[in-house]
Amino acid sequence: MSSGQLPLVSIVTPSFNQAKFIRETINSVLLQDYPNLEMIVIDGGSTDGTLAILQEYASADSRFRYISEPDNGQSHALNKGFTMSQGTIIGWLNSDDTYLPGAIRKAVTALLQHPAWGMVHGKCRVINEQGQAVQTFPSSHADAKQLFYSCCICQPAAFIRRNVIAQMGGVDEKLHFCMDYELWMRIAKFHQIGFVPEFFANARIHSTCKSTTQWHSVGIPEVFKSLAKHYSSIPSGWVSHVSQYRGMGVIDLLKIYKSFPSNSAHVTSINRFPGSWAPPVLRIIVQSDRANPAHILLIKGKVPTARTKLEKPFHLTALVNGARAKTFTVEKSQFALEIPLDPRTNVHSVDIASSLITPASVPSLQNKLVGGYLAEEVIPLTHDEFIVYHTFSRA
Repeated sequence: MSSGQLPLVSIVTPSFNQAKFIRETINSVLLQDYPNLEMIVIDGGSTDGTLAILQEYASADSRFRYISEPDNGQSHALNKGFTMSQGTIIGWLNSDDTYLPGAIRKAVTALLQHPAWGMVHGKCRVINEQGQAVQTFPSSHADAKQLFYSCCICQPAAFIRRNVIAQMGGVDEKLHFCMDYELWMRIAKFHQIGFVPEFFANARIHSTCKSTTQWHSVGIPEVFKSLAKHYSSIPSGWVSHVSQYRGMGVIDLLKIYKSFPSNSAHVTSINRFPGSWAPPVLRIIVQSDRANPAHILLIKGKVPTARTKLEKPFHLTALVNGARAKTFTVEKSQFALEIPLDPRTNVHSVDIASSLITPASVPSLQNKLVGGYLAEEVIPLTHDEFIVYHTFSRA
């Protein structure tokens, strides 16, 4: 097959202030032995000398082009690059990673030989800041079942058919760490994923890369949420990461979720007293979203006047939009309420009536009646967030 008959391969590289590594990244693409390729760098407005390097390559090689403008992060940059690209096969190479010689040729050959494959991936070395191999990424055959248990596809070693990326709608721009893993999950639902047991790429780990700086704060939470979204469960292998969070607890993890850009449900109004004291009837208004609706209202409560077990249990009755939803018996000083919400409803008015009505015991609430407990945390949970909550609670 002549070079003119070979499919065009587009390599998309998101970049921001990676002048230290990006020349090596670009060379690893342009020096490939595959004759029909283009490289597109989507730069987020670098200020470290990256632009001079990009201008140099754009002037010297017609296969290379770039744009530099502010963006909304790596996922947004990737989708811009996918849209700009013209190839029928697309690779995605971050600006600190590199291809090994022959990688593109081997990937194209595999896809031509296996037209049923929606994407293909190879093996990948993990290198350090100096480019020295420190370990091998655990790549293996990937399908929907295997991807439930682990991310066995190393992103720089993956090549995807253009029509598959278009069908998937690109990467999820709400994700900032595991957008690759979540994309593999979606692709595996509809397409075969091929594996070539040869080394295609190097993935670089260094002091400022996201894998080093954001794995705990962003990476694991995004992985859990993606698994919950696509599988409605989280396997035990991933749950072992819970130990890394035990110090901050599941509520803190849920708060991380709520801090992500999304359309997650949220509380718009609550009549809680200062100090988190609940009145005799605690009223909470929850705003939901049809695209990502609330399923459960989680309330973490505490009876500050008791140690562990209450001498006299009391009851909390929850009404949602005027209809009785559930009655809870509170027997311990710390408790959790899980109040079901109708996902078809946009606004939820939740009233929680306490059978224990007492005068407030704190000076700031003088002459006030309270429901006998503190509503310390009030968090509406989507389906995915509720799965994560229960996974952590069981662990």
